[in-house]
Amino acid sequence: MHKISFVIPCYNCESFIEKNIEKLKKKIKLLKILCEIILIDDGSTDKTFKKLQLIKKKNKFIKIIKNKKNIGKSYSILQGIKKSKYNNVIMIDCDFPYFSSVKKIVLSLKKNYHLVLINRRLKESKLIANNLNLYQIFRYLLGSIIAYVNLSFLKINVYGGDTQAGLKGFKKIKGFKKIKFISRKFFFDLELVVIYSKKKLNILSVKTNYVISKKSSIKIFNLKKNIEIIKELIKVVIFYKKIN
Repeated sequence: MHKISFVIPCYNCESFIEKNIEKLKKKIKLLKILCEIILIDDGSTDKTFKKLQLIKKKNKFIKIIKNKKNIGKSYSILQGIKKSKYNNVIMIDCDFPYFSSVKKIVLSLKKNYHLVLINRRLKESKLIANNLNLYQIFRYLLGSIIAYVNLSFLKINVYGGDTQAGLKGFKKIKGFKKIKFISRKFFFDLELVVIYSKKKLNILSVKTNYVISKKSSIKIFNLKKNIEIIKELIKVVIFYKKIN
């Protein structure tokens, strides 16, 4: 039986996380896989952690981790991976974007792929959009800039340079625990892609139909947050250019 660790970073999701976990359990049952689910509360300000505790009581295969304060998605994912016991890992955001593609990720990991990711920039992928608002346009442009940097400076083996979609699966490679990841907030996904690209491992992009969320922790006029994103991206680029 295929064994997979699901790693799910959580932040202020008390209103929907229990429903999503039930949905994931049904999917796991259909796919007939042995799994564990690791939920990481990244310093939520609502009752997310209490919800996670209730979920854990009902399910022995669920682990929970709590960050005392909001540190970042990358840090949370790494904490989850460190606690994971299986070689195959699937990372998905707590709002379960691209959930319909979970089966494709699982089946691809069973094959000879080391990294499988949702790629919104594939020619076959489609943006479902009617009259994008200013915020959605900003999100799309920010993603385009990140993708351009990824391709131009880091030479990743991913068509279009899309590394940030919230669903990925990967196999832990030999020495994975010793890899030094430097992202704390936004770019663990990018680092993973860079490392697997440099090692010339098999990476599969999966097409998707997608929408751009009208709300996110990334705000147009939140100058501090946007500067954090740019600074961390530059830090990642400089780090991997040095070791190239």
